[in-house]
Amino acid sequence: MKKITGYIRDFIKQDFNVRLYVYVALFLAVCIALNYHFKFERKILNGLGHTAACMIAYIGFYAFAYFMVAIPQALVTKADYLRKRNFWIKSILLLVLLGVDGGFYYHKELLRGIKGIDSGEFYFLTTIINNAYRYVLYLPILIALKFVFDRGESGLYGLSLKRFDYKPYLYFLIAIAPVLFMLSFQADFQRSYPQMKPWISDAAFGWPEWKQSAVFEFFYLSDFVFVELFFRGALVIGMTLLMGRHAILPMVATYCFLHFGKPMAEAIGSIFGGYLLGVIALYSRNILGGYAIHMGLAALMEVMGLVQHYCFPKK
Repeated sequence: MKKITGYIRDFIKQDFNVRLYVYVALFLAVCIALNYHFKFERKILNGLGHTAACMIAYIGFYAFAYFMVAIPQALVTKADYLRKRNFWIKSILLLVLLGVDGGFYYHKELLRGIKGIDSGEFYFLTTIINNAYRYVLYLPILIALKFVFDRGESGLYGLSLKRFDYKPYLYFLIAIAPVLFMLSFQADFQRSYPQMKPWISDAAFGWPEWKQSAVFEFFYLSDFVFVELFFRGALVIGMTLLMGRHAILPMVATYCFLHFGKPMAEAIGSIFGGYLLGVIALYSRNILGGYAIHMGLAALMEVMGLVQHYCFPKK
């Protein structure tokens, strides 16, 4: 923990600028207020339905978050990255990837075209593919970007066991587990977790509930690798070659926008979590700490949700 607190202390000492941080705070506060008042992400963006227009809208949505911080930051700090062609090429390509992911829908259309699939099987396959398709969408593009722009960097944007110390993250998860257990008795928690409810899928493909859960959890928990690989890997470790430490705040804003479809408290919390994990990735050049926290918290909440259903059934 001393190492992590040292990272945060050193980064704030070097990076903190009153005008910039106040601007970013006000920008995100206004965006959060407008989003949840008008339900922008949930009703307007998602309201576009399964169309290419939805993907284009998401690209603009995330680009707005990123550049509304990256451009003022460069002006305030007098950083020179706006004059670098590769900054614009690389950041736009990454934001296009994120926007395509936000509006991705093709797997649902393919599933609907399968004859003889019942509602339980459709639900089960949809929940699996919602997490599994990122293996195909993210990995080839990020590998190509690394080959073109970051060939000299070892590993794939911090996805490496080198310099990874699991102990601080394990201690954090052990400490937070009792809190999550208490929260698991709340109705909101039980509506959300587990993410895939095997009792709804009606023994899809004749599989028992435990087997459905096991398959889903593998893809669900491994999907957090791509969250970290993109935000803390490509947007921080990858962009520091062009932006230095200034890669953090634009990533934080974009990460906050990613959470606009979730409860407001989660979107607000993502600002602080994204900042912390971004600083850790910047100094350690490793994303596994962020993955350990993400995956560990998700696994605990999934387990708590299953425990609530099977051990504390509602009468």
